[in-house]
Amino acid sequence: MRFSSNGPSGRLAVRALRLVLAVSLGLALGSAPALAASEAVRLTLWHYWDGANGQALEKLVKDFEKAHPNIDIEPLFVPGSELLTKLRTALASRQTPDLAVQDLVNMPLLVRSGALVPLDTYIATSNAVKLDDFFPAPLTYGRYNGHLYSLPVSSSNLALFWNKQLFAQAGLDSERPPRNWDELAAFGRQIRQRTGKWGLELFTQGGEGTTWQWQVYLWSAGGEFLSPDNREPAFQSEAGVRALRFWVDLIHDHKISPLAPWGLFGRGEAAMVMDGSWMTEFFPMQVDFELGAAPFPAAPGGSFATNLGGEQMFVFRSTPEHEKAAWEFIEWFASTPVQVEWDRLTGFIPVRRSVAGNPAYRAWVANSRPLLKPFVEVQAYAHARPAVTRYAQVSDIVANHVVEALYKRVTPEQALTEAAAEVRPLLQEP
Repeated sequence: MRFSSNGPSGRLAVRALRLVLAVSLGLALGSAPALAASEAVRLTLWHYWDGANGQALEKLVKDFEKAHPNIDIEPLFVPGSELLTKLRTALASRQTPDLAVQDLVNMPLLVRSGALVPLDTYIATSNAVKLDDFFPAPLTYGRYNGHLYSLPVSSSNLALFWNKQLFAQAGLDSERPPRNWDELAAFGRQIRQRTGKWGLELFTQGGEGTTWQWQVYLWSAGGEFLSPDNREPAFQSEAGVRALRFWVDLIHDHKISPLAPWGLFGRGEAAMVMDGSWMTEFFPMQVDFELGAAPFPAAPGGSFATNLGGEQMFVFRSTPEHEKAAWEFIEWFASTPVQVEWDRLTGFIPVRRSVAGNPAYRAWVANSRPLLKPFVEVQAYAHARPAVTRYAQVSDIVANHVVEALYKRVTPEQALTEAAAEVRPLLQEP
């Protein structure tokens, strides 16, 4: 007999059945005082995964409960636009859930709250969670004052998509993407000249979309966004100027990228675009041309780079019993076998090397989502956006000045120097 775990009534029924069984067992063994220990620990988990991702989470929660009958997990979906606000309200009222999931860029606010449980002691004795198996960039968001407060459980990143039909029409090898900036510009020019379509779509509307893409060029050129201690801007370096000048040249000299609203690639009006790993699922349903995907072209003399998205999972301070049970779920969820299943169910990029190299996962990519392969490969070159509390403001400032340079109202050097002057005071604040 099995009760549904969906909804409070099902949960109560399961717990009632457990209690009845515990009572019967206790009476039979003459050990009724052990009843309290047999009752399941009930945990709440706040998250914003909806659709297929939410269904995957529900499935895995049920799998966990089967393997851990002493722990009940109650997932609560909160829309992504509301979850951080709800968490901050819960912190203020001291009514936090046991566990939660949050976008990695918001983790600096949470790890500094003092309300999260440091995971170091648990990790030190864990056989399932080995930090050296995790890709390093996602781990940076959970670190604070020498402790680790969260684990990455999902990831996304950026790479190149190209339109094979436009490549062929331009006389290019449709199976051969550009590998560096020089080829990117040359391919784009040939496409523009022979098809009349744009060579490359850039996100030029400002905000995090612009910063998110431009950082990939910055890192590929050997630059950094902030100093190692996150206290000073570093994007105004020679590498930063080189990356921004290349964007300006793509628009005004090579004339392969327009200053236009986003969406040209999906409509077949641009031959190449940098976009996210999640689009390996959505582009094939949206476009009427054959797609290719590859690591984004590197700067000449530079290296491949990508930018990270994703989520982290963490435990709020409560009782030792609840904290330990919450860790058991994170440890299980972050383990290699579960992460293999999670990534196959959701299309997320692996956060662990052992998942990226897992034969079952690699076979799934090859057979079911071949466009995802370069995104998995480039994860080894992923960089983390800085884990600072004022990142959203920093990003907006940088994007605003990048756009000014794209319209040639200022030089790349002026744009980044002025952006650095505005950003610096924000980084000095606690």
